Amino acid sequence: MQFTALRSVALFLALACGFAWPLEFGFFALGGKLNSPAFVVIAVLCMLTPAVAAVIAQRIIGKVSWRALGLTKPRVRWLLIAWLGPLVLVVLALAVSLLIPGVSLASGLDGFLAALADKLPAPQIAETRRHLEHTILARPGVLLLITIGQVLVAGPTANAGVALGEELGWRGFLFAELNPLGFWRSSFLIGFFWGLWHLPVIIDGYNYPGHPVVGPIMMIVLTILLSPLIGYVRLRAESVFAPAVFHGTFNAAAGLVIFVKGGTALLVGITGFTGMLTLLLADGVLWLYLRGNPVRVESANRVGE
Repeated sequence: MQFTALRSVALFLALACGFAWPLEFGFFALGGKLNSPAFVVIAVLCMLTPAVAAVIAQRIIGKVSWRALGLTKPRVRWLLIAWLGPLVLVVLALAVSLLIPGVSLASGLDGFLAALADKLPAPQIAETRRHLEHTILARPGVLLLITIGQVLVAGPTANAGVALGEELGWRGFLFAELNPLGFWRSSFLIGFFWGLWHLPVIIDGYNYPGHPVVGPIMMIVLTILLSPLIGYVRLRAESVFAPAVFHGTFNAAAGLVIFVKGGTALLVGITGFTGMLTLLLADGVLWLYLRGNPVRVESANRVGE
């Protein structure tokens, strides 16, 4: 990779982390909590910082191109894959989680509330039970199906809109700058930077509560493994909008882990060890596929040049 590309990547990362980290570290230093409405505002603002960093970095290096950032019309078929693919991955990870002794699917109301016992205060769980126990929502599987429906609606709409702020950086600016490294090396490097950018919230317990050291490592491994899959969607869709839909739906679907009873945050769900295995398997399938279809990837790699 040329020195100019290294300099532009370093500039982007300095801006992306320089904008997001002070907001997040400052929020937590002032007593902010993950389960507060204020954190939602901070999280949304921070998810926009890679886009801001990408635009500023482009202007500084004198290479302003909306097409290079992927702001082009996506191929519809790959937009659909970006919508449904993340849900399939999450469901597979949950299925693998159920193979672990002591882990079960909490599809009924009792099991669902038991799975939330370590996430919500007892009075809130009791109130939830009182409101739901005599409704159709108490029937096995109903809450799960409704939540999946919400994932399919929120993923490509509100979630994708916010995720676009990140994707303009990861699968927009970095995708174009690191493209000369080749698909796999650039994907893994983008995944590493992507995971590292999440450092402040992961240290404070997001995704991996109570694991300020192991949590950030898990997050980086997660994003490294996820990066080739979302990167390939970017290649084939020829647009950054498809990764935004993938990212948004993935974030929404990850919450389905609340229907799993037992295990720990490090073990179950798409962000746990079972998720890592699922993504590793998916990467392996993609690797095998690309071995027999290298030309199609090489041609797609020219998008945005």
